[in-house]
Order: sequence, then C-alpha cells, then structure tokens
Amino acid sequence: MRRFHHVLSVAALFAVVAFPVFAADCAQPAEAPVIPDGTTATVDQFKAAHTAVQSYVNSLQSLQDCTEAKIKLAPKTTKPEELQKLRDQGNAAIDQAKALSDSYSAQVKIFKARAPLPANAPAK
Repeated sequence: MRRFHHVLSVAALFAVVAFPVFAADCAQPAEAPVIPDGTTATVDQFKAAHTAVQSYVNSLQSLQDCTEAKIKLAPKTTKPEELQKLRDQGNAAIDQAKALSDSYSAQVKIFKARAPLPANAPAK
C-alpha cells in the first residue's frame, strides 16, 4: 500500500510539472530582423544584424523545442490533427530560421564581394 502511495505521489508531481508545458502556448518570436542589403550596408550594420539574427534564430529554436515538448507530453487522447498542427508549427519555425540564416549569408557574400576588407579588419 505504501508503494502505491509513492507511485501516486510521483505521478501527481509529474502532472503538476508537465501540465504547464502542455497547457502553455509556445512563445512566438517577434518580427524577424531586417537583413541589411549587401550592396549598400556597412560593417556595423552587418554586425548588428548578426546579433539580431542569432537571437531570432534562438527564439525559433525555442519555439520548436516547446512544440516537441508539447507533443511528448500530450495525453494519449490527443487528436492526431492536433499533434500534426504542433509538428507543423515546429517545422515552420526551423524552416524560417534556415531561410533567415541563408538570407543573411547571401547578403554577407554580396557585401564581401563588393569591397575587400581592409588589411587590419578582423575577418568573419
């Protein structure tokens, strides 16, 4: 009987800890940062954009992690369409992160092709 109470206690604790993750909506990141135009942007604009892009990509990764956690913690009675909606949301976040990173990289290439870095400038 004592073991049964222990199992019940552990199950209750898990439910209390897991429920907020499942019940809470996954945080949607704010608007994506603007990528500087490689033909006109400055080094400082690219440095600022790099930080903003990294932060935004991290937010998208957190969104994907959250949707994965919700899927894993979903009750067995969760409808398949709800689980698929969560998978789609997580996949869309990863696709958006890749597209943003690719766009940033493409503009950096354009920037580097237009003007060589001075000899004393650090390379990225």
